[in-house]
Amino acid sequence: MREKPKYLPPTLREKHRYIAFQLISERSFRKEEVRKAVWEASLSALGVLGSARTKPWFIKFDEKSQTGIVRVDRKHVEELRFALTLMTEINGSRAIFRTLGVSGTIKRLKKKFLAKYGWR
Repeated sequence: MREKPKYLPPTLREKHRYIAFQLISERSFRKEEVRKAVWEASLSALGVLGSARTKPWFIKFDEKSQTGIVRVDRKHVEELRFALTLMTEINGSRAIFRTLGVSGTIKRLKKKFLAKYGWR
């Protein structure tokens, strides 16, 4: 007989928030470039310990509309927003991150902030 895998109940799981952002830049960027830029922004502004606390996790990026989603720990949303705001350059091209909004679920984030950019 096979046992069911053990998992954490919802009360013990870590709570996350999702940040919708728009990348305003001189040129279009690929998903991998933006993923690396988010991580570098977090490390440079918050350091290794701060990045470990915020737990930034790149979820999705639409190269056509230059918008994306980043997951962050619930208690450290403002710290990651601060780190992204300080980023002014990606691979030698000028670029800034514009926060569109923050939500507790990806579904609501897409509906409320990213629908006008063609997200479903």
